[in-house]
Amino acid sequence: MEELLFRRPLSYLPVRAVTPHGTLSAVPGGDDDGGEDRISALPDELLHIVVSRLPIKDAVRTTVLSPRWRGIWRSAPLVLYDAHLLPAREPARAAAVDRVLAAHPGPIRAVHLAYCFLAAHERELARWPRRLAAGRVRDLVFLNLTAAMNLVPLPADILRCAELRRLYLGFWMFPDTGSFPEGAGGFPHLRELVLINTFMEDSSLDRVLATSPALKTLALVVSYGKGKHVRLHGQKLQCVLFWQSEAVELAVLDAPRLERLIMWETSAPSEGDGPLMAVKIAEGATSSLKVLGYFQLGVHKLEIGNTVIKADTNVSPTSMVPSVKNLALMVNLGVLEEVQMLASFLRRFPNIETLHLEHVLDGGPTGNDYADFFMELSPIECVQSHIRTVILHGISGDLSEVAFLMYLSQRANELQKLTLVVTDKKTATVDDVKHILQVLAITPWASERCMVSLVHPKLEHDLNFHRASNLSVSDPFLEHGRECFRFTKEGYPRV
Repeated sequence: MEELLFRRPLSYLPVRAVTPHGTLSAVPGGDDDGGEDRISALPDELLHIVVSRLPIKDAVRTTVLSPRWRGIWRSAPLVLYDAHLLPAREPARAAAVDRVLAAHPGPIRAVHLAYCFLAAHERELARWPRRLAAGRVRDLVFLNLTAAMNLVPLPADILRCAELRRLYLGFWMFPDTGSFPEGAGGFPHLRELVLINTFMEDSSLDRVLATSPALKTLALVVSYGKGKHVRLHGQKLQCVLFWQSEAVELAVLDAPRLERLIMWETSAPSEGDGPLMAVKIAEGATSSLKVLGYFQLGVHKLEIGNTVIKADTNVSPTSMVPSVKNLALMVNLGVLEEVQMLASFLRRFPNIETLHLEHVLDGGPTGNDYADFFMELSPIECVQSHIRTVILHGISGDLSEVAFLMYLSQRANELQKLTLVVTDKKTATVDDVKHILQVLAITPWASERCMVSLVHPKLEHDLNFHRASNLSVSDPFLEHGRECFRFTKEGYPRV
């Protein structure tokens, strides 16, 4: 429970731009500079930068250094992280935040409040959003951890912060559209929105997206709503993370610049209309989508255009997404229905270059390998001509894994790297799966250039949130432990 309420939500927050290890000393230099205070001689513009990069306690203390410094902090953009007020007791920490916000006239560059127990400070909670809006805050983290088990309404004045570029909200009841305050015209400059454990009506999310034309990154983390239909649209939207959340439907309606759609531990709500969560990609909704996953073949239902993808669905141009280069799937290779769906999925993404497969053995090994199915499978374009990298996660030495890898070795003409990641469960060890390498070493390969690696699992199985949302990272799914064996067709396994 402690991990859920505190450690994990804090791990989603952006890296602080100010370090507590940076301090400003009022002591002049040594003999080499004759005791001259060279920092105070800098122009105000540079002193503003210096002060804004100090922890808030040190930044405020600069006002007593000398008459030269007296007005610098108040005229510099405010940067406030309540983490830098630790280990002060919570009431004193909130009181310090209140004094800082009252004393600084703005502008406000960044305020990150993650350690103040906001629900316990009704008066402060009423006035802080107004001060943030008046100070034209650009970067805001507003996390209400103490309300984790009993969400409270988000102060509506947060919606007046029209200058926001980045907004992280956690553990709130988001106002519905009928409660939006007068004059709240949306977030015209907002580029990054992360909602953590926040209840939000479908209509409220629709309105926020419609009134945030500059939005590039959207993350819904353990977030949910009444209707649970998440409709994605935005002309500049590039990255969407749907993280440990439930929805009846996740639909990409109109997002021409969307590059990355990542789902992690998502499913349909138990009280929904059906057992599967619908993932819909409207025809023509995006032409830039490059990274897609994790699809769970036993949990998600894919719809492209007006076509629901099933094992026997015919392939047509309107039921394909040719822009995707990196696809991640969760599949039980020991269940025929999921193996058939795997083949059908791969046909929808003809230009995949990197394929991540997480082998999910529900209930343990089945003993099924379906080698006959793979032998009779008609050519799949991405397998035949485009896939260069395959990472099979969670292998345990099951026969179903051998059958799939034999298929790949004989059909993937362009395959250059195959990585086998041992399961992080205690059901198998590296020694248990070495026989797979022995089989692959003597198998004729369609691509003689392929290198095969066997690696230990990573210590933590969770997908890395910051890696997933970082568009400069080409493969957000690529995380595993150290390599233990490797071979090519020119040599047998070696340490």
